[in-house]
Amino acid sequence: MDRRDQELLEKQLHGLTVPPRHDGSVIVALLAAFFSGMTLGGFLYAYTSVPPVQLAANETPPASAQFLR
Repeated sequence: MDRRDQELLEKQLHGLTVPPRHDGSVIVALLAAFFSGMTLGGFLYAYTSVPPVQLAANETPPASAQFLR
């Protein structure tokens, strides 16, 4: 790359402006959306879940009950 190419490249890139990045605010926004979704999902799931049904009962008495007879 000679001097003339360098000057042409500088002229082309002169009008190019790169906006500054705001990584901190993007991270905060993503974390806020994540925790809001977790909280909202927790509330929605807590009020729509059905309590588990007990399918089997323990018919045998515990071992300590045998000694009480």
